[in-house]
Amino acid sequence: MPNHLFFDLDHTLWDFEANAEETLKELYELYQIQFLAPTSSEEFIAIYSKINHDLWKLYRNHQITKASLRVKRFEDTFKALGVENRHIPKDIGEKYVEICPTKTALIPGARETLEYLQDQYELHIITNGFEESQNKKLKHADLGRYFKTVTISEHVGKQKPHPLVFETALKNAQSKLNHSTYIGDNLDADVKGAINAGWKAFWLCKPDDNFVHRDCTIIQDLRQLKQHF
Repeated sequence: MPNHLFFDLDHTLWDFEANAEETLKELYELYQIQFLAPTSSEEFIAIYSKINHDLWKLYRNHQITKASLRVKRFEDTFKALGVENRHIPKDIGEKYVEICPTKTALIPGARETLEYLQDQYELHIITNGFEESQNKKLKHADLGRYFKTVTISEHVGKQKPHPLVFETALKNAQSKLNHSTYIGDNLDADVKGAINAGWKAFWLCKPDDNFVHRDCTIIQDLRQLKQHF
C-alpha cells in the first residue's frame, strides 16, 4: 500500500493571512470605509481578523452556523468601529467570499514541497473551510492537481479536531493509519486532532510556539518535510 500524506489547506499551504489582507484592502477601497469610520485599512484589518478568528472558534465548536459566521464577522467589525447598523454595507460579506478564494499567495515552500512529494506519495487535503471557497482556492492557486482526495468538514458534519473528520479522510483516500501522516498549522484542530485520532502528525509552527509530543514532529518551514520523506 502506498504511503499517504494529508495536508491542512489554510495557513499550511494557502497563505490565508496574505490573501485575506489583500482582499480586505480591496474592500476597504471599494466600500470607501474611511468615510464610514475614521479608521485606517490596517486597523480595519486588525479588528476584522480578531473577530473572524474568534467566530471560527465558535463555528468549530458548533456554537454558530456558517451563515451566521459570514454575516457577523463584518457586522461585528463595523460595530466595533462605531458604524451604525443602517450604514453597514450589506453585501460586503458576499463580496469577500467572492474575491478572497481567487487569491493565489501560498505559504513559502508550499509548491516546491508538493512537487517533491507528489511522485513518491499520494497527497490529500483535510480542511475545515467551506466547500465552495476551498474548491476555488485549490483551482485558482493551481493546487488541486497535487491531491487525490479533498475531505471537507462540511461534508462530514463535524469539524477538526473531531476524530470523525480524520476517519472520513482515511476512507476517502482508501488508506490505513499506519500509512498516513497529517501536516497542519493549528495545534488544536490539526495536531492534537490528528494525534487523538491515532495519526502521526507534523506541526508547521512559528518559532515562538512551544509544544512537544512523542507523536508530533515540529517543522517551521514546509521544505523541512523533504528531510523526513
